[in-house]
Amino acid sequence: MPTTRGRTDQPRSHTDLPHTRPATADPGHSRARPNRHVALIDQMAAEWHFAGRTPSSVRALRAVAARDPELGRLVLGTRSELAPCRTPFDLVAHMRQAKGRTEREAAAHLVRVLLREAGADPFVARMLVQALVPGLVGVASALRWGRGGEWQDGGEFFAELVSTTWVVLSEWSGQDRPYAVLDLLSAIRCRLRRQLFRAKELQARSAGTLAGLDEQPAPLESDLDRLSVLLLELHRDGMRTDDVQVLYAQHVLGYSIAELSVMTGRDRRALYTRRDRGRERVSA
Repeated sequence: MPTTRGRTDQPRSHTDLPHTRPATADPGHSRARPNRHVALIDQMAAEWHFAGRTPSSVRALRAVAARDPELGRLVLGTRSELAPCRTPFDLVAHMRQAKGRTEREAAAHLVRVLLREAGADPFVARMLVQALVPGLVGVASALRWGRGGEWQDGGEFFAELVSTTWVVLSEWSGQDRPYAVLDLLSAIRCRLRRQLFRAKELQARSAGTLAGLDEQPAPLESDLDRLSVLLLELHRDGMRTDDVQVLYAQHVLGYSIAELSVMTGRDRRALYTRRDRGRERVSA
């Protein structure tokens, strides 16, 4: 189940959170170079500069930090260590600066904690949205900034991404997900991909390029749909959850093993083992 992968040069200011950068676009398609300026990202950053430092935001973060040791160490400090992230603004900056496996695992853990605690205060979800902005830029790039869809430009498409992010966070608030970063970005990406496919199908219908569609249906996502259904059936039949997740993330969502390693904090060799074991099960 190979995929053809392209590379994209992205504006550094929009992609400085290494553990949330998704992979390429749909299998078989290379990504367009975004090289674009999105006003909404700058607006969110400017708003966050102030919102992430207000007394009410600090109180919300401190309340959440009191329920998790690692977040508490960063926000509240310890007897022997001053708190390095006293405000939500500081915490998001800290997460984006994560380098190396240990720091990225810690940053991914913080996203997991914030998602789990998102129902405690509406501001926690706002903090999550800001932390995910670089990952959302990666999703936008993977989906070629909505090209071929119903959006007027890349900025409007990114606004749709942010709106979808709020919806997903609202639905998942309170859930404890070990792979929260990957799960969130994957869910957001899948929802926008479905919108793109629907828009392209409608355009094709209106242009008359799908003649005989009613007599001979040809779903645009047929191969991916079949693989997704197969993986679900194999999981019900006892296939290991980790193996299913790796295959789904790589072959349906388009992530590379290297990117999955960064996002989940798992060793690449362990992910390759799960992928190969899953492939053997699929081919059996």
